[in-house]
Amino acid sequence: MNSISSEERKPFYGWTVLAVLAACYFIISGALLYSFPVFLPFLCQAFGWSRAFVSLANTASIMIVGLAGPFAGMFIARYGARRAIVVGNIMCALCFASLGFLSRPWQLFFAYGALLGLGASMGGMLPVTTVANNWFVKKRSLALSILFTAGGLGALVLVPVMMQMINRLGWRHTYWMIAAITILFLTILPGLFIRNKPEDLGQAPDGPIRQSKRVTAARAHDLYTTPVDFTAKEAMRTPALWLLTAFASAQMLGLQGILQHQVAFLMDIGLSSTIAANAMGMFAGISIIGRLGIGFLGLRYNIRPLAIGTMLLLIAGMLLTALTKTLAMVFVYSTILGIGMGASLVIVANLYPVYFGKTHYPKIMGYTKPFITIISSLGSPLSGWIRDVTGHYTLAWQISAIIFALGLMFLILARPPVHPTLRKGKEVEPAQMPGSSAKMPAGTD
Repeated sequence: MNSISSEERKPFYGWTVLAVLAACYFIISGALLYSFPVFLPFLCQAFGWSRAFVSLANTASIMIVGLAGPFAGMFIARYGARRAIVVGNIMCALCFASLGFLSRPWQLFFAYGALLGLGASMGGMLPVTTVANNWFVKKRSLALSILFTAGGLGALVLVPVMMQMINRLGWRHTYWMIAAITILFLTILPGLFIRNKPEDLGQAPDGPIRQSKRVTAARAHDLYTTPVDFTAKEAMRTPALWLLTAFASAQMLGLQGILQHQVAFLMDIGLSSTIAANAMGMFAGISIIGRLGIGFLGLRYNIRPLAIGTMLLLIAGMLLTALTKTLAMVFVYSTILGIGMGASLVIVANLYPVYFGKTHYPKIMGYTKPFITIISSLGSPLSGWIRDVTGHYTLAWQISAIIFALGLMFLILARPPVHPTLRKGKEVEPAQMPGSSAKMPAGTD
């Protein structure tokens, strides 16, 4: 007669945490990250500002997110991700509340740069993925895909809703509504229900492994992951960290233009504001296929070859975007580029803990964020400037395709590192690639 431990009798709280994180990321993605391109044409019309000038406010926000990354990582490591989510999103709520009173350029830059930039760094993707990585290890790819799928659903649902609200209530009242939603779903909800790690409740990552799940666990063991977690200093000494950072920077740089200017681009080719917003929502919705698909594929296959295939999708999708003139072509590029974008977001969040472990994930990501965000922040104003000079976005989308190709090159070069304690001239075997019997030689990246 097999005895059942007290741990196995307890419901695994990780799924509750993941549900709350998904609700948070639904709002973060739909109401915070995707709000700027919806408001951009209306701000230009209301104040007579150019698209390139208004886009600089988003650039300032992204740059502050990056510069504050090391501080956010240290804050999370010391005080916990839950507190960071609450504190950061109070600042985000203040950003949108103040934008409802916008009348001067400095107010735009203060709200998006200082308030939203600091708030998103403290309360956005870094603490949310930190909590998910703490609660899930073998099921990390699935957990993160569920999390990012919620983000895609947020954009699918909330982008058209925000456009309808702007058309009916005006952009000022819409900003105030976003502030109220932020307080409710991004401060009160996580403050009540999120726990930073399973050990806080006497549980283990992924929950108890019962007899029926041992086969799945064995399959997960075949997937590559570092056998020893890297500290932030150890990770920063590896070429793999900086190649991954260059890959993530190129990926986000290439995406920023289409993400922030898609509504304006679609209106330029003759679509109405409502259809343009719905098309952008569809683009984000289609990305759910990539976000969720990578989660299930990541349970069976190593993440690096999946990442290479994803970058090829992004290149093809962006080249098609440059050729788009009709609504039918909008659907084609949205499908290919959307799937690629959704998968790529989940992949980046998986690669760092797979290569370097979860123990020091907040600090490692915090130190790399300045490079990723500052570089990627140039994508939106560059696309706006090209549009202002040439009268269209075609060249901007072609340049984005080239940037994705560079990112693919960095990814191919970024081989998994070996921890310094294993560099003793022996062959180590942290995990075999499926279908391969070759050992990984120590001392190679």
